[in-house]
Amino acid sequence: MNRGSFIAGTLDYLRRPLVANITKGKRVLVLSDFDHDPRVWQAVMTILADIGADATLSLFERRPADYYDPPSAVVEAMMNSDFNILLASTGMLHSSASFNAMAAGIPSICMDGGMTLEMFQSGAVTDDMKMIALRKHYVSKNVFGPDPKMCRVTSDYGTDFTYSVDGRITCPPLPGPDFDPYKIINFAKDENRPGNNLLYYLFPTGEFNVAPVEGSANGKLVIDLTMHHIGRVLTPIELTVKDGRVIDIDGGPEARILRDYLEVYGDENAYMCPAEASVGVNAKAVVRGIQREDKNIWGTLHFGLGTNVDVGGSVKSKIHMDGVILHPTLEVDGVTKIKRGKFLVPIEKDIGA
Repeated sequence: MNRGSFIAGTLDYLRRPLVANITKGKRVLVLSDFDHDPRVWQAVMTILADIGADATLSLFERRPADYYDPPSAVVEAMMNSDFNILLASTGMLHSSASFNAMAAGIPSICMDGGMTLEMFQSGAVTDDMKMIALRKHYVSKNVFGPDPKMCRVTSDYGTDFTYSVDGRITCPPLPGPDFDPYKIINFAKDENRPGNNLLYYLFPTGEFNVAPVEGSANGKLVIDLTMHHIGRVLTPIELTVKDGRVIDIDGGPEARILRDYLEVYGDENAYMCPAEASVGVNAKAVVRGIQREDKNIWGTLHFGLGTNVDVGGSVKSKIHMDGVILHPTLEVDGVTKIKRGKFLVPIEKDIGA
């Protein structure tokens, strides 16, 4: 029995971001492709029918890489919608089409990147989303502090990597009494992340985003869990970074795949590293072999290549790729804050968990 055979299990978690944002009569465009689990768009269309939304489904061939736009007719339709729901097998949240729609005030609800129906029924989606918002605040406050400068990351697989976060740490506000953890986020207003017209809800969520200073990173970065596009990493991928650019990619088959992928689908800025250096804060996320969940795992760090305007940086690229380290050790200005994936500073203690 293949995954497209039938829908079983709860749809409660999948419903939550939809009913929190979409009301009767709203124009909703659902984007998916032929490689994605069809049960997801079927379930979403059913929920939208229950809400009474004016929903349209757009199905197309899988895009060649994450961040690539959907077909031109779909791009036009995105600008004439009230909401765009992204369910494709490739990530489209930070495509030009999505950026342009968000800039026009049309939000995206992002649930793409190859998520199966089972991933909307267990794991990361089941965590307390308000707790995640609280954890983000305390990661900023206690892991990084008020004026951090330099980070160093090491791991059992040989990572020894430094980068500057000077002026790059924002502190999301503590959620107030009216906070709805499933509502669309205006990042400039709601998370103190100005610029770039970011207007979306990412589901599941569970990462504290950091965009290191461009050009500041040096050392060895070894991806040992999951890599965007590749999936579960069986042979660690070793990136050699000099002055913020990848200059060498070593390892086994996965390293070869990454080299070829960047050559075919990337551009000069695709080798910028780390575009992102973010902390996982989802206590229910599990290893799936899909970075959309794996990068949220509690105590992990994930590092991006390429675009980082979406997380507070200045780089734009044709692509963005995240690689996850499962048990990192993080030092901030010489003080160890995470040791082999375990927080050494209060994250939940401060919020009574």
